[in-house]
Amino acid sequence: MKKGEAFSADHMAETFLNYLFKNMADARHVRRVASWLGLLILGVEKIKDRWWISHTRQLCFEVSGRRYKAKFEHKPRPGSIQFVEIEPKRGQPEIRVARTITDLKSAAEFFKSPGL
Repeated sequence: MKKGEAFSADHMAETFLNYLFKNMADARHVRRVASWLGLLILGVEKIKDRWWISHTRQLCFEVSGRRYKAKFEHKPRPGSIQFVEIEPKRGQPEIRVARTITDLKSAAEFFKSPGL
């Protein structure tokens, strides 16, 4: 997976979907959130100052000088996507969960109003 900042929303979505279906296609929880990705990426695109892929598979972005990462949270089942504020230093220590997406409806709400 390429790293960097010069990604369109289309490329970002394609990159993550390719990773998910190549490496985690049999995981039911992954298939569940795959349908949300386009909405979430388009929502992030509306508010980001910049974004990048950190490590192998993590979407990170900055909004007004604050850094965030999107991560899959396994509990409670069946899981969610969280936007977590992180410190801008090695290891990206987590500060707080800024928003949690639990289903397709909440992904659509984030797309319409992507505040953190």
